[in-house]
Amino acid sequence: MKTNLRFFLLFIIFIANGSLVSAQQRGMKPLELTVDGKSMVLYQQSHALLIGVSNYTNGWNTLPGVNRDIPRVRAALEKNGFQVDVVMNPANKDALDRAFSDFIFEYGNSRDNRLLFYYAGHGYTIKTDWGGELGYIIPANTPLPSKNNPSAFQSKAMEMAQIDIYAKRIQSKHAIFLFDACFAGTIFTEDRSGIPEYISYSTIKPVRQFITSGSANETVADESSFCDQFIKALDGKADYDKDGYLTGSELGSFLKKEVSTYSNNRQHPQSGKINDSRLDEGDFVFVINTAASPGTVSTPTQPGKRKVVIEETQITGAIELSTELSGSLYLDGDFARSVNANSRYTLKDLTAGEHSMKITGNETWEGLVTVEPNGLAKVDVRKKVSEQMTDMVLVKGGTFQMGSNDGETNEKPVHPVTLSDFLIGKTEVTQKQWRDVMGNDPSNFKNCDNCPVESVSWNDIQEFIQKLNQKTGKNYRLPTEAEWEYAARGG
Repeated sequence: MKTNLRFFLLFIIFIANGSLVSAQQRGMKPLELTVDGKSMVLYQQSHALLIGVSNYTNGWNTLPGVNRDIPRVRAALEKNGFQVDVVMNPANKDALDRAFSDFIFEYGNSRDNRLLFYYAGHGYTIKTDWGGELGYIIPANTPLPSKNNPSAFQSKAMEMAQIDIYAKRIQSKHAIFLFDACFAGTIFTEDRSGIPEYISYSTIKPVRQFITSGSANETVADESSFCDQFIKALDGKADYDKDGYLTGSELGSFLKKEVSTYSNNRQHPQSGKINDSRLDEGDFVFVINTAASPGTVSTPTQPGKRKVVIEETQITGAIELSTELSGSLYLDGDFARSVNANSRYTLKDLTAGEHSMKITGNETWEGLVTVEPNGLAKVDVRKKVSEQMTDMVLVKGGTFQMGSNDGETNEKPVHPVTLSDFLIGKTEVTQKQWRDVMGNDPSNFKNCDNCPVESVSWNDIQEFIQKLNQKTGKNYRLPTEAEWEYAARGG
């Protein structure tokens, strides 16, 4: 294995099946709170896995709204202190399993972590001949269920019973699963106990909580009120007792009420805890950023008679805009000012929260920006990535013999490898493509737009891929060793 490479010829790959997109490193800050005058660390780290399926290919309606919802949920969770991983359009049950299993293996073995799972896509419920119901979440290539061939559907879809296995596999004390999909709630007990009035020591006990956007046989609209209300809940609207914290129970109750209302009673979210007495006593906890003084919670002796005094103050922040585009700048739909290319502007005294921005001119750019209280949100607008980045070659999947009986130890023995279809760049990433994304050219041999970029490190490449995915909305990554060898052989 070669480890010291000065010149690295970089290929980018876009896979038709699920691709993992890592967020910036977040979620490493411990979450502390005080209960009855005693300080404790509730969570050491906070991690979230978002799975979105929009590009259905086998009879199901496509869900373009998922492509809008997942980035919004990601921003809301990052604002709440989570490190977020995103998987888009997993093709089948195996791809879904890899996403869940890899995430749990990476983050779910520490007792003091909190894990959040969010799925947006189709769900389905099958009624069995013995009178039961089986709930499923649906990967991108799953065929429609058919009475004549039920195994075709069941071999690609993931049964909710598998989610139960994941939930019990996690070693972390608190995990919550949210499904913006409708199916029978077969793995949890519906929560009918109401909302706990305050955080207590019972809160920190282990728990596995589940919330779905609807029940079996209900239709979830692509324009998701579940997503909208979830984000509002994290912004503080669901903190009923105004203690600066949002529990999983409060969240479930809030979503039941609000989603039912905004869907005109077409959706009825379900929430509850796992059917396991060892994992149903605690409660997932979010810190609400809008609270006046989060971090301290006292258990009142008379919970129902506690008086809360809230004084509203206007807390503002600012946006620093750096743009390569010229044109008209719009903020929250209103014209703000004209901007020049390669210039920087500061927008001050903005209310804390999410703002929409748009630049119209020779090119159009738009995006959402979250302004923190007394904070400065930086926005970097660049010209569109070179169209050459879309010059990809389809490699048809197949099986080939990989390895060598005469090579290094890690190459032995020769073994069959099966790959699905994938797209790979026709050429190495060029210096122009690198500049379009990164704004610089690290190559030793410069001034050659169509020459391969070189003299880049592994960390440089990860940053390049992350920015490329943010600019294009796609899921590019490096090819695996097997994909590279298969493509180099001509497929």
